[in-house]
Amino acid sequence: MADIEVIGTLLLGIAAVYRDALCRESSNLLTLKEQHKELWKGVSSRPELKRLFQMDIDALTVEPKPEEEEFLNLVFVHFQTGWSLAKFGLLISRTEISDDLRDFFRFPLRRAIWEKTKRGRNQEFVRFVVNALKKK
Repeated sequence: MADIEVIGTLLLGIAAVYRDALCRESSNLLTLKEQHKELWKGVSSRPELKRLFQMDIDALTVEPKPEEEEFLNLVFVHFQTGWSLAKFGLLISRTEISDDLRDFFRFPLRRAIWEKTKRGRNQEFVRFVVNALKKK
């Protein structure tokens, strides 16, 4: 009878750990979504960032503004946070991040600012971005 009690206690413990992990993952997802919402809230009404949404800009001749670099730095950190979570199999997949990166970097000025600032970033993340952008 004692063996059944031990096994039962272990199973209950495992169930509790699993439930706690699900709660943490849900909480982390909500936090990430809230950060995403805050990051992008009001961006379209900020005239100093409008060039980041232009496809017809020549990023080779246009000098990025400090506001553009500051905003994109926050976006890049947000992407890296998602990538870090995906690396551990949490919340989002690497495929989803790759797809988002390709879509995000369609805009020339965004890509130019990334190229300018990527040397100071986590090199494993930089390789991930480079590989994601190679895929079509």
